[in-house]
Amino acid sequence: MARKVLFFQSIIAIVCSIFFAIFKSQNSGISALYGGITCLIPAFVFAYYAFRYAGATQNKLVVRSFSKGSKVKFFLTIILFSLAFKWSEVEFLPLLVTYLITMMAQWPIISFLHRVKATS
Repeated sequence: MARKVLFFQSIIAIVCSIFFAIFKSQNSGISALYGGITCLIPAFVFAYYAFRYAGATQNKLVVRSFSKGSKVKFFLTIILFSLAFKWSEVEFLPLLVTYLITMMAQWPIISFLHRVKATS
């Protein structure tokens, strides 16, 4: 499921970037894409850590892995935002809007995927 969520979030980030590029400027589109990447890379890393282990016999490993994944995601997000703002050409609004839309999209995507799975 995590792969599907990340796939759909990637599509949303690309669509937002295209939207900003068409209706604002090429630089806005690039800034928006960076916002999407700033959301997706830490989410991918978290998913890697969070879902490495499964099963009742590995509870401690699951908890430890979730904790480590959360910490890595947090620090990676800070690093990616810092890198974005070091680039003087970045436009704050497209970057932030795309980041937030991409991040918040996970909830309706998960809900949709659960409904699709339940009807199958």
